Amino acid sequence: MRSLLARYWWSLALQGFCLFVFGLIALTSPNLSTETLVLYLGFLSVCMALLFGFVGWQSFQKKTTWWPFALLAILDAVIAYYCLFNTAFAATVFLLMIGGWALFMGAAILLIGLKSSGTARVLILINGLLSVAFSMFIFFNPLKSTTVNYMVGFYTLLLSLFLMYLSYRVAMLDRLTEAAILKAKKKESGG
Repeated sequence: MRSLLARYWWSLALQGFCLFVFGLIALTSPNLSTETLVLYLGFLSVCMALLFGFVGWQSFQKKTTWWPFALLAILDAVIAYYCLFNTAFAATVFLLMIGGWALFMGAAILLIGLKSSGTARVLILINGLLSVAFSMFIFFNPLKSTTVNYMVGFYTLLLSLFLMYLSYRVAMLDRLTEAAILKAKKKESGG
């Protein structure tokens, strides 16, 4: 039976791509206003909520672990609502939102990592720990707005590349595992 990550490796790649776009925007536009960056965060959160909602629903239907995905979908939907429809409020608490988002994502990713196995587990746990560490840095080290844009952009780019690499590794490992199983079955049947 395929693992949850193997079934949804593409969701990691898609999440990585969305984060990559957001990171490029934040990193290459240092003079971007906080309000505009918050709007981009809102669009990113809509994409993430839809993605996590879909994967959570698919997991629920297959009777596998679904609740971490549902929690992420709900959190991202709430963040998206405030970023898109209450931008002034969201801009005032932008750093807290980024820090909270990274903390919650890190905690959920750590939970997923604890339920995973194999080499993917180590990568997932590292990803979760990086997210938690980034959130602590945001909470306890307020910086100038331009510096925060660079920091958010750099972290988001690193996280996106990490997720895209992880998705690639999970997909390749799944293909190798399937090939080995087919080979063993063929050998067992005498063919």
